[in-house]
Amino acid sequence: MMCRIRWIVKSLSLPVMIAGLLLTLCLDGFLYTSHRQNEGEVYTPYAIHRLEGIDGMVKWWDVVTKIMASKLEANPADYMAHPQEPSMVMAMNPMIRSIQILPEKGEPVVFTAEDTRKVDFPRFLEGSLKKAADTARTEHRLVLVDSLDLGLPHKMMAFLRPVYRHDENGNESFWGYIILAVEQRRVMSTANISNLGAQKLDFSLYHRYGWEDTPHLVKERGMTEQGNPHAERIIAGDLWSIVLRPQGGSINWLLLFFATISGFSLTTLIAFLLRKNGALKKANGDLKRSGGRDPLTGVFNRKGGDEAVADYMKAHAGQKAMVLALDIDNFKLVNDVYGHSVGDEALKTLVRDMRETFGEESIITRNGGDEFILFRPYEDFSSVTRAMDDFTQTPHTFMAGKREVKFYASLGCAAYPEQGDSYGNLCIRADYALYGAKLNGKAGWRQFDSSITVTDKRSQFSFNLTDVADHLPGGILVMKATKKGEILFANKVMVDLLECDDYEDFTKYTGGTFFSVVHPDDRDPMKKEFHRQLARTDNLGQIDFLSFRMVTKKGHIIEVDDAARKFRNPFYGDLYYVYLYNRKDRLKIRGKE
Repeated sequence: MMCRIRWIVKSLSLPVMIAGLLLTLCLDGFLYTSHRQNEGEVYTPYAIHRLEGIDGMVKWWDVVTKIMASKLEANPADYMAHPQEPSMVMAMNPMIRSIQILPEKGEPVVFTAEDTRKVDFPRFLEGSLKKAADTARTEHRLVLVDSLDLGLPHKMMAFLRPVYRHDENGNESFWGYIILAVEQRRVMSTANISNLGAQKLDFSLYHRYGWEDTPHLVKERGMTEQGNPHAERIIAGDLWSIVLRPQGGSINWLLLFFATISGFSLTTLIAFLLRKNGALKKANGDLKRSGGRDPLTGVFNRKGGDEAVADYMKAHAGQKAMVLALDIDNFKLVNDVYGHSVGDEALKTLVRDMRETFGEESIITRNGGDEFILFRPYEDFSSVTRAMDDFTQTPHTFMAGKREVKFYASLGCAAYPEQGDSYGNLCIRADYALYGAKLNGKAGWRQFDSSITVTDKRSQFSFNLTDVADHLPGGILVMKATKKGEILFANKVMVDLLECDDYEDFTKYTGGTFFSVVHPDDRDPMKKEFHRQLARTDNLGQIDFLSFRMVTKKGHIIEVDDAARKFRNPFYGDLYYVYLYNRKDRLKIRGKE
């Protein structure tokens, strides 16, 4: 009897082991498939949204070039002599660096941004852009070419629109091209592709031209593989696709292998415990990461940043690094003029530019508000100073609706280990250097040195110039020295003077231009008079004093006096700084009729 029992047990051991292994494999397959499915459901919408961003911009450029092509078709000679759209389009969308109208016969008309060297597209049409030009001409459509090296600091995209004419009999003849040169990195940034790394995602962006059999790589970060979440979209007649992958992946192959070789009689229980344990670890890891991150910008909060820097300094003791304290110049003004939602976009733009300028290896911490600390390891000090020059002197830009918003940033820095081996003390010294940079005129940087006393009280630095502007006894305007006088800044007194409810109401009423609210009968005489005053040889300060009438939003006509100065700004060109007040108020206060 005992021998029979032993035989039964012995004979069952192999089937139980095989059944356990099969069950383990089934469970492993289920977990893997479930992971892939969940990964696709989470990240596929990310991929679709990014391609929609590119498609939206291309559709806008398609409409712009169609309008220009229709006018060229109607009367090319007149349009070539007086084209209006190129300058207007480039002013509205700064990512466009050049617009060229290239007739097949005759000289081209070229519009370029001030900081962009002239691109010789006719020469390129005979080389790398020839296939694109032939396709546009043959297929009668807009063609998009990416990743062009045109001798500029950044890679460019080109949009080629063929132009045709029709005679009285309806016969069609080719006339030439309209070509837009667009800065590719701004397209990637506006479509939110550049920030995928900040969201812990690797990606590969592909584009297949109509004359290509296989797609080519446009931009990538990290590694992706077949089966990762992806999306495809036809953009300007070509196939675009993007593949996303969580950085590092989330499948623990070691645990799956261990479960497979060790799972026989208790396979089901072991697989369940492993899955539960893995999910718990992932949840704890996510909770820990979210606890150390700023929810708006995705960078470290103070706790997470301190821990990350401490870990780095422990692993790389004595390696050179720069601690930078930085913030947005006049951040309160951005919030006051555009609203806090636009202020949030400014913070995200600042973080994006920090990553692009100082590199992904930098550790970025948000202290609160618009204040950030950046820890940047380096070997070559000159590379850090070049990055700081570029970051503070170049405007940071983003689009708020259809309006471009520009702002600048200032920073202070302290070097590790030369100026201290304590991260906390280096942050304090960098912060004092930052306020020293603010005193020097902002939009710049300063390194901590012996002339900066850390024990000094900083109340002198906290004077709020925005509050001063809003409580002056008259309106302040900063506007471009152009025919329309585009308004760049107005204080609260100016908003009240024109009887507007708020800054948004002021912008809507004025249309963003100063001369739109000057009384129609006074516009030309006023312009003539201030040009006369500015032309005086003894007017070295370029100051004018004028009296004229303005029309408020409620239709009231007010008489104002102003004092203005013309000034050359390195970023905006010629500007007018204007101070004005209601003459009636002045007479009333002085007790005169």
